[in-house]
Amino acid sequence: MMSQRGFSLVEALIALLVLSLGLVGVAAMQLKALQSATQGYQRSVVTLAAVDAQERLWAQLGAIEQGISSKSDCSEVLAADIEDDWDTHWFGENSETPIRHFSGDVLDNGDDSSLSTCEFRIEINLEQLPGDTENDVFTYTFRLPVL
Repeated sequence: MMSQRGFSLVEALIALLVLSLGLVGVAAMQLKALQSATQGYQRSVVTLAAVDAQERLWAQLGAIEQGISSKSDCSEVLAADIEDDWDTHWFGENSETPIRHFSGDVLDNGDDSSLSTCEFRIEINLEQLPGDTENDVFTYTFRLPVL
């Protein structure tokens, strides 16, 4: 009787199964990496939008300090004064910014009684997309100095 050389069909199928399981694991890992990268990008853009709202409020306060504004101090700086322009810039239909599935609000103590004078809260909501289970709300709170 001659000795056989090579692999049997069963061995080849088992090797193929092990290789397939490894490739499925790599594919799942790649998908998770893409999801994390997208989430990180969204958080970065949301942070830029929140900082922009904060800077617009600081500009209002600067106008008061320079005497350009008729208001007297930070307690008269209102979120409503900047919200329309900010909202249009970041979330409008014709906006060139990359966050089309977001909506945002700038709140002051007139809108939310938990905020003190000169304190503002920026809330940006990632709207639920098909396949998502929940909305993400990014909240930034800051206070302008009393002049």
